[in-house]
Amino acid sequence: MSHVHSPRSTSRRGDALFALTRRYVVVYVLGTFGDWIQGAYLYAAYRRHGLSKRTISGVYVLGYGVSATLGTALASVGDRRGHRVMVMAYGTMYAASCALMRSNAMWAVLTSRILGGMSYSVLFSNFESWVITEADEKGIERRRLARLFSVATFFNAASAVAAGLVANAVVELTDTRRLSWIGMDDTRSKLEQEVDFGESTLASSRNVYSPAFDVGVVSLLLCAAGAKHLWPKYDSSASNPSLSPSISSKETEGSSIQRAVQVILASHDLLRLGFANSLYEAALHLFVFVWTPILEQRSGEGVQVPHGMIFSGFMVCKMFGSQVFHILESRLLPERLLRIVLACSAVAFCSAVVFTHYWFTLGVFCVFEFGLGIYWPVMAVLRAKYVPNKMRATMTSAFRIPLNILVIGLLLIASRASDTVLLMTCGMIMVSSYISFGTQEAHIAAPAVDDIVPPADQHII
Repeated sequence: MSHVHSPRSTSRRGDALFALTRRYVVVYVLGTFGDWIQGAYLYAAYRRHGLSKRTISGVYVLGYGVSATLGTALASVGDRRGHRVMVMAYGTMYAASCALMRSNAMWAVLTSRILGGMSYSVLFSNFESWVITEADEKGIERRRLARLFSVATFFNAASAVAAGLVANAVVELTDTRRLSWIGMDDTRSKLEQEVDFGESTLASSRNVYSPAFDVGVVSLLLCAAGAKHLWPKYDSSASNPSLSPSISSKETEGSSIQRAVQVILASHDLLRLGFANSLYEAALHLFVFVWTPILEQRSGEGVQVPHGMIFSGFMVCKMFGSQVFHILESRLLPERLLRIVLACSAVAFCSAVVFTHYWFTLGVFCVFEFGLGIYWPVMAVLRAKYVPNKMRATMTSAFRIPLNILVIGLLLIASRASDTVLLMTCGMIMVSSYISFGTQEAHIAAPAVDDIVPPADQHII
């Protein structure tokens, strides 16, 4: 018997989707704004603290290593304790990471990076996991979440533009005589020098870039407060036994991650999705390191590259990409759309290796960012389609383990390879991502989690 949906029930589902989108995007944008505002000044802040380039590289490697290990374990807790709780923890931990940037004591720098690495895993797993499980609780069809992810990507890019502008304004404002005590940097006019101020305390940091991180503290605490007050007090991922009957509350994070990896390895679709995800985002992280020196090299002698304007332009391209996804998602299968993005990204990087003109290079970089605006929502849709709810955060975070390992390896060789070689590496990684995803549409469903779970007496308690 076919079910006929009345206009009233359709309207109710539309209202539920709109309300869910609004509650999710507000909290998500506050969380991403707090992350973005650090990006423009993190390296510069480390330099201002007196750290050498080699030490900074080591600190970055530490962050990715923590994300792949402790971060993965932490994100998996959401599948048992609730994703809302983990998002609140994300805002609190990341705010503490930003606050510690006021100190140049090595213990503070390392603790800040450890907290940041763990928070990063939560950002890319528990937010998405909460909204998918909440949509299931509200009876919203998975295919309708494409619009939600498109909106989230659009505002994520908008928050990046706003974060860059706000951070720049705050840093410049604290350079005035009246407000210089906020930055407390008495060598503001010599920013190109590496200065070691010696030990400092959180209350008396002399790092001119600290105010940008202070804004991040506010945004991240608001993110935690938003999750607490705007999202339901119950958490379907933790309170609904029908969603997680095989997840023992006493199960360790290690055994949970092991089971998630077993499920991925047993499913052709999950395996190729994980490989495509890890390879694409590894190339993305490498691109973040190389686009600035490449454009500076190709701009010509004596030409000043407007880094802030270019970054904002990249984010605008990503915003356009998210809107194009909204148009195409009803016309093309998400698998085919992802395949197009991977192919175009590979062509963009490889052509930038062959053709070295400044404006051409800038153009293909914008093409890549445009594709990135499509990639984020289409990947979220595919994870919603194939990743089982019972271990959604754990599996999403497990996808990032090979990603973090790849990024660590790339960071270790980045200082020894030329920019052109690194750009070529981006192209080759994109080609590998396309090949790993394959040319056939997905047809094998992920196995039931219960089929992978060992008998009760074999559980690690």
